[in-house]
Amino acid sequence: MTDYERVWRAFEANEISHSGAHYLLAVASFLKVGQAPRAVDISRQLNVSRAAVSLQIRNLKAHNLVEVDAGHRIQLTREGADLVARIAGKRGVVKVFLQEVLGVEERTAERDACKVEHLISEETCAALVRLISFLRSSHPAATACLESFREIVASCDPLSRCDLCTEDCLLSTLGVIEPQDEPPAGLQEN
Repeated sequence: MTDYERVWRAFEANEISHSGAHYLLAVASFLKVGQAPRAVDISRQLNVSRAAVSLQIRNLKAHNLVEVDAGHRIQLTREGADLVARIAGKRGVVKVFLQEVLGVEERTAERDACKVEHLISEETCAALVRLISFLRSSHPAATACLESFREIVASCDPLSRCDLCTEDCLLSTLGVIEPQDEPPAGLQEN
């Protein structure tokens, strides 16, 4: 079995599910304004049923990420608060990278950052922070890199295939497909 196969098969073994991350972030958003939420508050914020909230809170409680007091108020445990901070931090880093470096629109960057916030490794996130810090610096190489990148992509229609795709398919360059293979259906010219 290749490393790639081990990674995608271990997807469910991530520290927390996408749904679980959103429940923790919802609890944290209430706590941030000084209000410990109840299940009904989380239900309204996430637009899910109270039964769904109860199941997820039970799961988060079993993983020692939340506690529920006698008044049915939900609190983050220290482990839960640490996890929320890491998830929110990763979301922020990915969003900044997508917006500032790649030029992705804010709404798209927010959605995409949400999709990967609990999946991206600490190592990769730290590398993105270093890259963003460098690109934000006044170092001449950083300035030149960003200027060159923006100049090249300014004339690139993101919905069309460029010379890179036409003459040398990016997927084959990356070793994803063999050069003689046809690009996947979604990448073929119309």
